[in-house]
Amino acid sequence: MTSSEDGHEVTHCLQEQLSELETLAAIYSKEELVFDSDCSPFILSYLERPLDTEDAIVAITDSLNNADLSLGFTLKLLLNSHPVEMKCDLPRTYPHKSAPCLLVRTSSIISKQKHSGFRKSMSDYIETLDRGEPILFTILDWISEHLSLWMDTQEDVSEVEEKDSPCSFTRMWLYSHHIYSKFKRRDIIAWADELRLHGFSMCGKPGIICVEGHTGDVEDYWARLRRLNWKRLVMKEREDTACDSLKQLKELHRFGIFREMVFGEGKGGAGGFHSDIGLLRQYLHEHECSYMFEIYFGIDGCITDP
Repeated sequence: MTSSEDGHEVTHCLQEQLSELETLAAIYSKEELVFDSDCSPFILSYLERPLDTEDAIVAITDSLNNADLSLGFTLKLLLNSHPVEMKCDLPRTYPHKSAPCLLVRTSSIISKQKHSGFRKSMSDYIETLDRGEPILFTILDWISEHLSLWMDTQEDVSEVEEKDSPCSFTRMWLYSHHIYSKFKRRDIIAWADELRLHGFSMCGKPGIICVEGHTGDVEDYWARLRRLNWKRLVMKEREDTACDSLKQLKELHRFGIFREMVFGEGKGGAGGFHSDIGLLRQYLHEHECSYMFEIYFGIDGCITDP
């Protein structure tokens, strides 16, 4: 297939993706359905276009194609009264050749072991679906129907509490030349979610990752990240603390459930963007980690509160 034919196929795929997203936008509110910041202007232009304007649709998809962007969104729902986030990235060749990439975040309603099992079950199901036709709604329906089957029961929670014993806490600080790739960013979040780690990642240039939790889980996370292709990824700092109980370990957390932070406007396609380290400095100060700013950048990170 020639490059011209490749470009035509991608444009056609993007048109089908935008059509699916338009249906999603008609079903869910703006609070429930949040488009990725880099592609949001293009999606909104499509949703707000005049009716029956084929030229406008072609212009939008051509702009997306030229910017080398892929579409993505986060769907925030309540399932059995529990908050659930579904992060979806649509490869540029979906639905013709590829399947959507889904990450389901469930906070603490599913144990690590069950979460891993659910992800495999979801992945196996997606593999059974035919390529060539839109399958996004089929997958979302499957998640809504099956996720509750994996939720922890009170017996599961009680069993974990009974196993409370001395353990070790680790907070690890990583530095990357940049974090741009949507799929790498998806893995960074997915693995932290699977391992029940707290912390954050800062996408853009430079890229920063902080994870905290059980030492074994943090080390597992670090090993997984190193297997990805990086221009540069180094451990800048590691903090270890022995704990007498799980309760004491939880008290050492300085960050909430792992999340991605965008310090700056977050604009740009494959070329990425530079992070605003001034905003990072403020964020670290708010979480009593100002000392890391100097370790990262050689500049005093302390901020005097008014």
